[in-house]
Amino acid sequence: MDKDKLWILGPCTMDSRELFMEVLDHLIPLMEGRNWYMKASFDKANRTSLHGGRGTGLVAAKEIWAEARAAFPGVKFTTDVHETSQVPELVGVVDAVQIPAFPCRQTDLIVEAARHFNAINIKKGQWIGPFNLAKSVDKVRDTNPHCEAWVCDRGSNFGYHELLVNFNIVEGLRAVYDRVILDCTHATQRSRAVYGSQGDRNLAERYFVGADVFLYNGVFAEVHPRPDESASDADCQIYLDRVAGLLKLADQIGAAVEPLHGTQELATCLLED
Repeated sequence: MDKDKLWILGPCTMDSRELFMEVLDHLIPLMEGRNWYMKASFDKANRTSLHGGRGTGLVAAKEIWAEARAAFPGVKFTTDVHETSQVPELVGVVDAVQIPAFPCRQTDLIVEAARHFNAINIKKGQWIGPFNLAKSVDKVRDTNPHCEAWVCDRGSNFGYHELLVNFNIVEGLRAVYDRVILDCTHATQRSRAVYGSQGDRNLAERYFVGADVFLYNGVFAEVHPRPDESASDADCQIYLDRVAGLLKLADQIGAAVEPLHGTQELATCLLED
């Protein structure tokens, strides 16, 4: 098990206190000894429909995090922020904040997050070139030299209806960011009108276990005990009861490829074996 590898796991939205605690209770024993954050969004502010579920809201979420931190003081928490005014309210409540994909170049939001936190996870917008986003790391560095800047790869637009993950960009991003994280679940999003569903959790599981092969040093995955009940991203989220097996497989694959990192011979060596 790579104790330095970063894991960000949890439900897409904080639909309720009961859901949050159920997922947390399940993950804590599985993630013991790992560098991990429990993730849930208090507000999904970029839903396609005005009537889509958005979460508990900040006030209720702060109470849930306070209860969870008191019960499990060793667990780290993270959530999305959409507006600069939300950032200071989360200080001491969560340990890192995420900049969602749509505002990934929003200077004021990134700067405010860096002023208040020592770790920021910036989701790569699916339309933006990876090295354009790499230039934005200076917004973090120049604001707070002690802030870790992570970039989370959630795929890139392939036409209007699908996302694809370009594994060629990982090493370039690692040269700039402290962490390059694979968003295993959002990277499978697609058009329901074309494909019949808005995601592919089977593909998400493959990303989950195979991230080390492509040099990612972190994994983001939304997990839920009953994905069909989720307020958002129901087709993408991984079933909670599959996480234990996926972690075991990810550890095995990571251990197998670790000696080959830093070389150009990974594919050749695997084929020869």
